[in-house]
Amino acid sequence: MNENYISKVVIDGFWGDRSLVLDFNQDVNFLIGVNGSGKTTVINLIAAALMADFTTLDRIEFEKISIVLKGYKKRKKPEVVVLKKYTEGSPFGSIEYRIKNSAGEPAVGYSLDDFEEHKLYRDIPKRYVNRELKRIYGDSIVEHLESLTQISWLSVHRASPSEDRERKSFESTVDRKLDELMNRLVRYFSSLGRNASGLLEKFQESVFLSMLVGRKQGNLFRPNAALDLEEEKDTLYSIFNHFNLDVGNYKSRVDNHFVKLDKAMNKVNEKEGLDYIDVASIVLNDRIDQIIEDWKIVTQKRSDILQPRETFLKIINGLVQRKTFFINDRNELEVETDSNKKLLLKHLSSGEKQLLIVLGEALLQENRSCVYIADEPELSLHVSWQERLVDNLRALNPHAQIIFATHSPDVVSSYGNKVFDMEEYLNVLHKN
Repeated sequence: MNENYISKVVIDGFWGDRSLVLDFNQDVNFLIGVNGSGKTTVINLIAAALMADFTTLDRIEFEKISIVLKGYKKRKKPEVVVLKKYTEGSPFGSIEYRIKNSAGEPAVGYSLDDFEEHKLYRDIPKRYVNRELKRIYGDSIVEHLESLTQISWLSVHRASPSEDRERKSFESTVDRKLDELMNRLVRYFSSLGRNASGLLEKFQESVFLSMLVGRKQGNLFRPNAALDLEEEKDTLYSIFNHFNLDVGNYKSRVDNHFVKLDKAMNKVNEKEGLDYIDVASIVLNDRIDQIIEDWKIVTQKRSDILQPRETFLKIINGLVQRKTFFINDRNELEVETDSNKKLLLKHLSSGEKQLLIVLGEALLQENRSCVYIADEPELSLHVSWQERLVDNLRALNPHAQIIFATHSPDVVSSYGNKVFDMEEYLNVLHKN
């Protein structure tokens, strides 16, 4: 339902007398410029408009922002328009939404002026504003926006203007964001683990069912039966090992079974008579074949479920040096030095923390279509990490549209044709 990306942004009255038009790429976009060029303000405004962040919308100077969305699969072009209007005698502008689900549909309107006491909500902790919005609107504005597109908004080194003052001063922004991310990762990894465990439970069920009449209808005693006994034996070993069985309790029995099976199959191929042990070995192996077939399916599905986690660890461990990140039994991310010493995440360098946050946010998008907006994600990152940042993010979620404000040519890397120079855009438009 919300598989839309940002196609076009038009801002009128930006900084009072500027207009700005941005035609975004479906995949990667960079807003560049020196400090004060407006790149951070623009992405703040875009994110605020699509997340109903009224505090930020109230703070930024603009008259109108129009955001045209486009579907990855559908032709509909939803549009979100936010208007700020000032009335004489009021220091605050009224903020109104006009949301279209497609270009041809009428707009649905929402207005902050529906609050008689809306002026009381200016510049107070956002959670109180959201609580009152929910009381009066229900979740209608937020739900409407979320039905159109999913926003993943990250500003690591700047506390969001919408955050509570008491939280801003409580701890460093990076450490707080890292702590929040780790909690979300635990929940995500736990969810993956439960899904993978569910497959193992179904496999165990199939083992019990295999004791009944087999699923195969063919002749078990046909000559030249295509059986790779060594492969089957190795697969059985891996199954027993996975369920932590003692090797001494099964190895000799498995080996003995395949010795007898080999003899029985040779007799079948030579068209010799079979005794009851030969028959039992062949019939039993039919059921083992079923178990192995089910196990291969389970292991592939399990690998697919856990693949995002493994990709994340592979990327992180391919970037950092002299440290190894891993997931413990409690689904927590841990790190160990080359000298086998555990290191608390809070003791990582600022660049390593930043790397975990930026990549972790992409992982938590769970491979869904979304718009990933970030303000200067390269801060504190090593140059070599910056060069590979976008490619690594796209490896974690190829379905995300990336919109970054950045100073770094290293982050832009090979995406030089995806750049919007804010100084050029604003100066040209201002002259016109």
